[in-house]
Amino acid sequence: MKLIVNEKELKEYFQGLRRLVWGKEQTDEGCGNDKEDAIRSSLRKELYTEEFAAFLQENHSNLQSDSFRKVLLRYLHETVELGTDAGSVTGVLDEVGRDYAEIIESSGTRVLIRFTQINYVHAV
Repeated sequence: MKLIVNEKELKEYFQGLRRLVWGKEQTDEGCGNDKEDAIRSSLRKELYTEEFAAFLQENHSNLQSDSFRKVLLRYLHETVELGTDAGSVTGVLDEVGRDYAEIIESSGTRVLIRFTQINYVHAV
């Protein structure tokens, strides 16, 4: 890609960018602390928004699910006991979904358990 600009256009572009980032016209000399304060203020406003909190919560839970899924995959097609608040379920771990595990109990009953409900897992 080839881009042709003249020096005046380039200076105007960066001045406009500077105004967007720091909110006012500033020169590079003698305003280091003002720039840092403006950046900190902008970051604080963004970091404490409800949208950003929701984004973090959603992605954090995805990371937890992914790591827990990896643990369960080690026990795939083995007899395990999964502990939940409602009690434990023992059987063969038949499937590990994106956010659930499927156990086939000795009676042939298939039980689906969401990752958020599992307290522990161990081989039997």
